[in-house]
Amino acid sequence: MNAHSADASALGFLYQAQYALLRLWKELSYEAVIYLETLDDVVLEVNGQTILEQLKHSLSTKPAAITLASASVWKTLKAWIDVLPELDLSKTSLHLVTVADLSPTSPLKVLLDEAGNRDELVTALQEEARRVIHERADAQALGITPLPHMKRAPGCKAFLDLSERIQAELISRIRLMPGQQNIRHIEDELAKTLTFVPAKDQARVAELMVEWWNRQIVHAHCGKRAKAIHRFELVSRHVEIIADLKQDNLVDHHAGDLPPDSYRSHPMVEEQVRLVGATQTWLQRVVTNEWRARTSRSRWSTENPTWREKISNYDDRLAEEWSYKHTDMCEGCGGQSEAMKNASGRELLEWSFYKAPNEIEHLSPSVTAPSYVRGTFHILSISGRVGWHPEYKAILGFDK
Repeated sequence: MNAHSADASALGFLYQAQYALLRLWKELSYEAVIYLETLDDVVLEVNGQTILEQLKHSLSTKPAAITLASASVWKTLKAWIDVLPELDLSKTSLHLVTVADLSPTSPLKVLLDEAGNRDELVTALQEEARRVIHERADAQALGITPLPHMKRAPGCKAFLDLSERIQAELISRIRLMPGQQNIRHIEDELAKTLTFVPAKDQARVAELMVEWWNRQIVHAHCGKRAKAIHRFELVSRHVEIIADLKQDNLVDHHAGDLPPDSYRSHPMVEEQVRLVGATQTWLQRVVTNEWRARTSRSRWSTENPTWREKISNYDDRLAEEWSYKHTDMCEGCGGQSEAMKNASGRELLEWSFYKAPNEIEHLSPSVTAPSYVRGTFHILSISGRVGWHPEYKAILGFDK
């Protein structure tokens, strides 16, 4: 990874989201609520307490151990000191969460125990901070550039600027949580906690929970939902996923989604529609519904291969209903002008869009949005199983 790569920062943000999911899931209180990137990387509110968590991520197989001289320690202290005016320390816990291990000889080891006496640690921090400030002052006097300890200096100065009482109170609220899983293993760790789910389904349930969670994070950051994500939301989604698996129900996740700007449907979809003189507006709505149906079909077939046969049988059902309409239309178009044939074809296209979703039984009781029927007709049009113009097979070469 080069020094200018955005991968590390992107993974860092994704790690925050994944860690927050696992953190909220493991919390026992149903009323717990979590926030990302407000007062800290992760903020958890539970039982009247606020927990600020500063996360330090790495994909390294052996990250450097945490010591009193670690930049991550002093950067974290600086972040917490900056938000002190907004905190009631008596009701706040401060967690430094890192994938790195703790050096076994470090005075920071008292932070592993909430009840550990921190007096010696406060003194050690003061001494380290003074050492950093003095070495920078000496270097500056000698004209040395850049000055040493660039990453740690702001945290050291901020800590020394606090009164000894506030220093002690701040350190008393800190807990160190080293040796955490990196982002590669968060989803697997989540799956292991799903002890009420059959072992064969745990990975799939965890995957669907992560998918839902990521969508909530995106929506929270772009203002489409509140930043607070409550544990009862996560539990409710978990219950829905389990219910869907037990009932073998299809979930029409994409019924209201729009295709990405880069999406291009098969050229035959457009040819079939233009053959009956449909407008650009019609083409846009056709592509949207074709994408929704295609994406759902692909997802269902991947999640549960047993649905492939049901999807295929439903294709046959739609093609059968279409054939009745198309046969009657062709019989009525004998000897008609091309304009009349086009008009009849547009009527059939409109039937597939407006009426068919209500007239034909649903693929599943849980798939009721009209987009699946609408879009599937256009998927079938690609191979020529359905079409709108009375003579589409001959014109588009399906008779060859």
